[in-house]
Amino acid sequence: MGGKGEYSLMGRKGSRDAASVVPGIRMATPSGILTCLLDRYLPPGYRITPPVFTLLSANLFTIVLAIAGNWDAATSVFIFWAQSVTIGFFTVLSILAADTMAIKADIDARSRERHEDGDVLPRQVKKQQYLMAAMFAVHYGIFHLAYYDLLVNEALLGPVVLADPGIWIACGAFFFSHLFSFHFYRTRERRGEEYMNDTFIGPYFRIVPMHLIIGVGAIIVLFLSVLGITSTMPVLVIFLFLKTAADLAMHVWRHGES
Repeated sequence: MGGKGEYSLMGRKGSRDAASVVPGIRMATPSGILTCLLDRYLPPGYRITPPVFTLLSANLFTIVLAIAGNWDAATSVFIFWAQSVTIGFFTVLSILAADTMAIKADIDARSRERHEDGDVLPRQVKKQQYLMAAMFAVHYGIFHLAYYDLLVNEALLGPVVLADPGIWIACGAFFFSHLFSFHFYRTRERRGEEYMNDTFIGPYFRIVPMHLIIGVGAIIVLFLSVLGITSTMPVLVIFLFLKTAADLAMHVWRHGES
């Protein structure tokens, strides 16, 4: 995709399109509105790729659902948890789908730099991929099972109404966003040793914010209830916008699109 200011009605650079003939017509579509906002507030040279667009769309769609459905803190944090589980799922797939021969080449290159003899075998590399994927799935999964117990069974922030279709629509939107991103970058990135290591570590950056969100969220809900304020919607909307910014920052760090 093109760089800043290179998007038309369909989000693609063109020589002569309607947006270049009629000023402001790009704003007539949701994609045009989002692109204009991103062009204005993101750093110069930022690449608005299709995965970025789908990720932001899923976040903005969730914000709309939260406002329309008058979601509470428990529901909003559960969506954050569900997206984190989705990221974990695609992390396992990404580790397993990494380029075995590229990883082998990187390991062999490091061995030569240390003047060590012998090359690693492809089957050894593949075994390492399976081991890393299993370790991640178990460790990351235990964390999220514990959070599920706090959020759903213990109802730390209040009851999560799992029968609410809006929850599953939002979860589906994030799943589609990450599925699209997984396939989009599958042939566009070199998936060597550095890629595999970054893939393994990246999702853990979400665990610290989840600790803070659950802890701080519980305190805010308690404080507002003491004041007799039952609506936490303004706080939740701010949280969801901050979450959107964090998602974008993680995407940029992960795929180097800045």
